[in-house]
Amino acid sequence: MIGQAPLPQFILGACLFLSGGPPAVGQEPLSAAAVAPAYRIRPPEVAVPQDVPLGQYRRITTPFENWTLVCDENLKARQMVCNVSQVIEDHAGALVFSWSLAATQEGKPFMILRTAPRADGQISLAFQGRRQPVEVDIDGCNQTVCVGMVPVGPILREQIGKEAQASISYSAASGARITVTASLKGLAKALATIN
Repeated sequence: MIGQAPLPQFILGACLFLSGGPPAVGQEPLSAAAVAPAYRIRPPEVAVPQDVPLGQYRRITTPFENWTLVCDENLKARQMVCNVSQVIEDHAGALVFSWSLAATQEGKPFMILRTAPRADGQISLAFQGRRQPVEVDIDGCNQTVCVGMVPVGPILREQIGKEAQASISYSAASGARITVTASLKGLAKALATIN
């Protein structure tokens, strides 16, 4: 046929056109090593201790009304460590306050209190019907959190048994006073599960 390119040249021209043509000088395609992968495997959320073989450590999470029971179990050593936590965050998901009930190696219970970073002084736990709040010193801060600890004594035991509401407040380094309300409801049930 007159005016038509032979079929092999037509196919070659179409392939070059569809592929964008040959690369211009200095615009050679990137090597595979130069292109960062678009996806990655998310690492496990549970950090396995170095002395425990993979597959011999597990975390069990049990939700309660306002608290979450988390137990880490070393299957090899047949040891389990549990704590019960409650987290209060702002609308953006940033930590405002959290507390966890844990135990010392001797089995004595204590509360670990965490605030937003740059808190100052003490964390105040006020309970209805009590004149004086429980004051907890902030032991230290880092870029993400400030931490204080208090033993679980008669006052906290009574409030846990009552499933009381707590008004928790602390001062930010900016001078602003942060106040949140937390509930102890569900904590006693979570603790009963451990025993």
